[in-house]
Amino acid sequence: MTENNFSEIIVETILSVPFQENGYLIYRVGNQDCLLVDPGFEPEKIIERVENKKLNPVAILVTHGHADHIAGIDAIKDVWNNCKIYIGEEEKEKLIDAEQNLSAPFGFAVTVSPADILLRNGDKLNLAGISIEVRHVPGHSKGHLVYLLTTDSKPILFSGDVIFKQSIGRSDFPDGNPAIQIEAIRSQILSLPDETIIFAGHGPATTVGEERRTNPYL
Repeated sequence: MTENNFSEIIVETILSVPFQENGYLIYRVGNQDCLLVDPGFEPEKIIERVENKKLNPVAILVTHGHADHIAGIDAIKDVWNNCKIYIGEEEKEKLIDAEQNLSAPFGFAVTVSPADILLRNGDKLNLAGISIEVRHVPGHSKGHLVYLLTTDSKPILFSGDVIFKQSIGRSDFPDGNPAIQIEAIRSQILSLPDETIIFAGHGPATTVGEERRTNPYL
């Protein structure tokens, strides 16, 4: 677990070992409500951390519906049943279809509860006292979203699997498209200020400026 303090907003990275997937716990200092991003396998780690902090998850923000990013949803909802699932409108079927979320082809079928809220590009949210802009960045999957948070210090982006530190996500899945992915990254992510922190679905954090300068795929 890694904690990052951005003035009034705390971001904790909670690693799910089976796929080295990053789940995130986000909360504003002084606010009991919190947000979760992409709870994968090993949800007990997230649950323990939230309970230790005495927080109340109000939303699960899903970047995309692949199994390693959704597997922990129902375990969390079993504890906090009022926590809402947010996902892109083109990704909703992956929550309930093990073929589409790629778990069945790997020999284990993962399905979770259906979405509560469907999102589109440009949607604006205010959850747990945090302002969030939704951006559609397809290519890794057709409905992949990223979540841009406004803070008092610098913007924070949760990028899922479209961009990593000096790399990008795979685009060879059934609804992936490499050309669309590169163009979407350039228009929706590299257009952000250099100081924007990128928290990816796998691997370490980076910044927009660093990726613009050093990412060999871009």
